[in-house]
Amino acid sequence: DSDYREALGKGEVLLMAALDYSLESDVIYAAARPPRSFLKQQAARLSKRIIYLPLGSLSPVALKKLRVFHILYGRDKREIAKDYVW
Repeated sequence: DSDYREALGKGEVLLMAALDYSLESDVIYAAARPPRSFLKQQAARLSKRIIYLPLGSLSPVALKKLRVFHILYGRDKREIAKDYVW
C-alpha cells in the first residue's frame, strides 16, 4: 500500500495500519526498539497515542503468544471470517 511506503519493516507497517484503523485512542507497539518520531507525530495527528512495550519486558510465554496470534480468533469472528479468508 502506498500509504505505508515510509515504513522500514513489517512492524512499522502494522503500527501504521493500527493507527489508521484502530477505534481506540491508545495503540500498543511491542518491539525491540521504540517507534520512530515520525510515527509518534502521525499518531498525534490522528489523535492517538503509541504505547511502547519493549520485547525484553515480556515473558517468553507472553512473547510467543504475541508472535502467534490470529486476528480472526474467537467465535464472534466466525461470521465475518468469510470476508477475509478465501
